[in-house]
Amino acid sequence: MVSMDRSLKPCTSNYATVCDVQNHNFTQMLVDRLSSLPDELLIRILSLLPTKDAAATCALSTKLRRVFPLITSLDFDGSPICLCLKHPYAIERLPTFVSFVDTVLQTHQSQHLTKFKLKLTSKDFGKVYFFGCDSCYGCSQGCLPDLKSPRLNVWISYPLSFCGLRELDLSILVGESGNFQLPPAIFTCETLEVLKLEVNIGFDQIYAMTSYRLPKLKQLVLFASLISEDDFLPRLVSSCPLLEDLTFQPFTRHVNITAITSTSLRRLTLRMPKCPDFFRDNSDCVLINTPNLEYIEYSDNLASCYSIPVMHGLVKASLTICMALKFGRSFQQIINLIRPFSYSQHLSLFGIFMWEFDFIDEEVLKDKLPVFPNLKHLELGGATEDSCWDNLLLPFLNCSPVLETLEFAQGLAGYHGDFLCEYRKKALEKEQEFFIRTDHETPVCCRNRLKRIVIREYHGFVQEILITQFLLRHALVLEELVICLARTPNFNPCQMLIEITLKNLPKASVTCSIQVL
Repeated sequence: MVSMDRSLKPCTSNYATVCDVQNHNFTQMLVDRLSSLPDELLIRILSLLPTKDAAATCALSTKLRRVFPLITSLDFDGSPICLCLKHPYAIERLPTFVSFVDTVLQTHQSQHLTKFKLKLTSKDFGKVYFFGCDSCYGCSQGCLPDLKSPRLNVWISYPLSFCGLRELDLSILVGESGNFQLPPAIFTCETLEVLKLEVNIGFDQIYAMTSYRLPKLKQLVLFASLISEDDFLPRLVSSCPLLEDLTFQPFTRHVNITAITSTSLRRLTLRMPKCPDFFRDNSDCVLINTPNLEYIEYSDNLASCYSIPVMHGLVKASLTICMALKFGRSFQQIINLIRPFSYSQHLSLFGIFMWEFDFIDEEVLKDKLPVFPNLKHLELGGATEDSCWDNLLLPFLNCSPVLETLEFAQGLAGYHGDFLCEYRKKALEKEQEFFIRTDHETPVCCRNRLKRIVIREYHGFVQEILITQFLLRHALVLEELVICLARTPNFNPCQMLIEITLKNLPKASVTCSIQVL
């Protein structure tokens, strides 16, 4: 009897496996089904895809190749490509992307274009613009791709030739951008509903325009390398009567006035990062008049003056103050900033708020701090090595009668090793004194409202334990305490020890659960 060799042969490209045949048949079946669809439906389907994927799909059949030039949405995303010329293989990959964009625009035949997206940056805009894309390659701003002005002008101007354009999204960060100017036609496109610009190209021609016309615009996102005209933003916003969502993040030097007035605005993100040489500089005045605003995120150095009416319909306000010209002497400006947002349901305070409040007597803070009648979620950040909560914790809790969630987003105490141990010792003494004198003082919200407390970046310091014990002792209806441990290469707290310590603390609420994560 002839023996049969039943051993498995290695699978190589020379053998067609059952899976290969099945995958080929399945792909062919999909192509056949796609090709059988009406042209109008095919165009709509392909227009939903990134243009690169749409082009790859259309390569599968003659009919798909025929309808590809008729798509009504163009989405060119170069972010997966490393655009840095100092990065290995960048020179090979960027020209391929440029050639693809050129070819698609030259062969595009549709009479309608509703959306155009061009992304030519892959990392944080500010970081790349000022410091280069990657320190590993010794990069600087000069490492950015050098796309010539004529080509960029063709790309950006192309969608503006269509009368039905509804969405324009440009994210462009290139080297030698000084000679190129953003086309003014962008700001007179009357059909636009969404405009997103993240660019380091010039605005000089835009500033010179006598007026802007964006009557249908509902969402505006503007990240720019430098905005030098104070009146640009108010003029732009006034030209958008239907604007509901505004994100404005310019890199600035000195700003005299930041002014936003709009009755239609529902969501506002205003970040004012400073150029490196002006990082300590502050705005002279911030004017915000948006009576129907529901969400606001504001980040800036502390301005000299705020003129903001109280907003009664706010759902969420997030405020970050990075720097103050006079640390420890800016309390009234801080209060003037907080007061307009006192009706918010969710309030987040980050940056130097805690630092400034630490210089103020508790009774003064209690007297000056506004009541937060709708506040259900309070988020406090900015804890440092010598942070103390003895001055501000009770005033905030007593001024928030319906508070349900209290979150310490950056912990109760910072950690910087042992070189600041003297500051920590003083902070501990103050917290111990606070713990003793508040033994019989229960904040208003703790009696029947406060149900959840979240403490992040928890180290297990005695100072943190004292504040945690204060909260557990007074929160009569607390349901959940969530502790998120601080884990760094230099510090790794013992989870089991912290769990045992916290669960042995006396609790006013017998139903409270404690989670240590």
